[in-house]
Amino acid sequence: MKGNSGRGIRDGVSRGMKGKRASKGKLTRREFLYLSGAGMAGMTLAGLPGLSNGQEKKPKYGGRLRIGERFGSAGLDAHKNQLFMDFQHYLLMYNGLTDLGSLPQLNIYPDVAKGWEISSDGRDYTFFLRQGVKFHHGKELDSNDVKYSMERVMNPATRAPMAFSFRVIESITAVDKYTVKIHLKTPFGPLLSALTIRNCPIIPAGWEPTPMKPAPGTGPFVFKSLDPLQTSEFTRFDQYWEIDEKTGMRLPYLDGIWIKGVAEDIVRWTGLRAGDFDYINIVPRKIAVEEQKNPTPGIVVMLTQPVGVAWIYMNVSKPPFDNKKVRQAIGYCIDKEEILKGAYFSLGEVCNNQPFLNRSRLYAPVQDRKMDRAKAKKLLAEAGYPNGFKCEIPCSTESYSVDSANVFVGQLKTIGIEATVLSIEWVQLMVKLRKGDFTIAFQGDSERLDPDDAFYMRLHSSEIGQNNNSFYNNKEMDRLLEQGRSLWKWEDRRPVYQKVVEIIKEDLPILYVGKAINPIGWRDYVKGHEGGMSTWFNYYHGGMKKVWLDK
Repeated sequence: MKGNSGRGIRDGVSRGMKGKRASKGKLTRREFLYLSGAGMAGMTLAGLPGLSNGQEKKPKYGGRLRIGERFGSAGLDAHKNQLFMDFQHYLLMYNGLTDLGSLPQLNIYPDVAKGWEISSDGRDYTFFLRQGVKFHHGKELDSNDVKYSMERVMNPATRAPMAFSFRVIESITAVDKYTVKIHLKTPFGPLLSALTIRNCPIIPAGWEPTPMKPAPGTGPFVFKSLDPLQTSEFTRFDQYWEIDEKTGMRLPYLDGIWIKGVAEDIVRWTGLRAGDFDYINIVPRKIAVEEQKNPTPGIVVMLTQPVGVAWIYMNVSKPPFDNKKVRQAIGYCIDKEEILKGAYFSLGEVCNNQPFLNRSRLYAPVQDRKMDRAKAKKLLAEAGYPNGFKCEIPCSTESYSVDSANVFVGQLKTIGIEATVLSIEWVQLMVKLRKGDFTIAFQGDSERLDPDDAFYMRLHSSEIGQNNNSFYNNKEMDRLLEQGRSLWKWEDRRPVYQKVVEIIKEDLPILYVGKAINPIGWRDYVKGHEGGMSTWFNYYHGGMKKVWLDK
């Protein structure tokens, strides 16, 4: 089926789950009111998607952008190192078959595929590749590179964290130099979102990268160096294929990007003010609120759409959290608004048993628990803990994570639970979670693109030891997750994920807390930056490839 069917596209935007195309640069009244202050007091209009800094001038080529990021990359084998700390960096180097549009619509667009066709039964996807797209080492991208990259992700030996998204693929065929056909075992609703750069960056066929020697990509910047967890550097790829649709100029504009991992928000902010950085993620939220009223000369601070999600893992394989009543007691004890206020200065929104807000097309409406600490104490007593218990809560070293955990510790104390916070580096936290070396933990995740993307990897029993860090094993949940990903039409998938969210609310292997507004900041000579995907370095028609320096 082609073009106007909504299931095929040659050049343009995927029409999404409801078959409607969002008008680029336009906002609904609700979105405008939310962003302009009705939903978040004092929010600057600089945070509106589609608005950028400095587009009144013609962009200039040249210059090196110095970025203060929350963390450095541990490695850049883009099929193995797929945590956000690594993904954020390889966004600069690679492309996928499809690309992700800006928040909050999150439409799916063509990337190195200029379009696609989908069979009437939803089992065959044919992708038509752009011609003339070059890898950083000079080779032209073709269908064999796409086939190799996908099969490498699917290969169990690779241990790709996102491989679960491709288990439904039966075969990949390079039909000709610029045509790839993917045949599925069953229909797979989220396939287009699974083919973005996050899951499968395209690398040259036959290439075997390592974390320290990444494969060449086709993205706007070329890998130069990596000091794991500290710094990374990238240089301009002068044969990059994309043209700025507004200026007609070839992207990117910058000669290079240097990224330094700095865990403490206040240190990054101090570096920005001192001139050590040109751009930072994330401005301390208290300061970001103040900056909306009294801006620092020479610095721009943007408030973006809420993104990602913060949650609490409860390890259902270890006492006391193997008891559902204990987990439910936590659910009645928590005050999500207080956590957002204490850790995020109210720059965010609470979540209701899922990582999607109620204005999202992916939201499943359920009635969330109301805080009831008397009921929480009663449930603890029924579980055999009338006097509470002691526990340790590991979290990352990021300030908002530590602050969230500390606010949560105070809440637990009201029902007799004595908790302490263990703040450790991100990589150590991931190892601890995957080994199950914890009972309860505070963690977060990047933006989810589809319910399958949100729930399968975190809750399906086959993901235990990899992504299911609650060690949750529920046959009914497994059945629903498998059913939801195998259906083609969104109207058929929606009731399945409604049941998934209802089970999450009942069993609470994960307690979703909220989505944060991540303030970003830059010196005023940094131009062309948009907040379309919050802190992400690259997305469809946006990101660092469009940034230029006016100096």
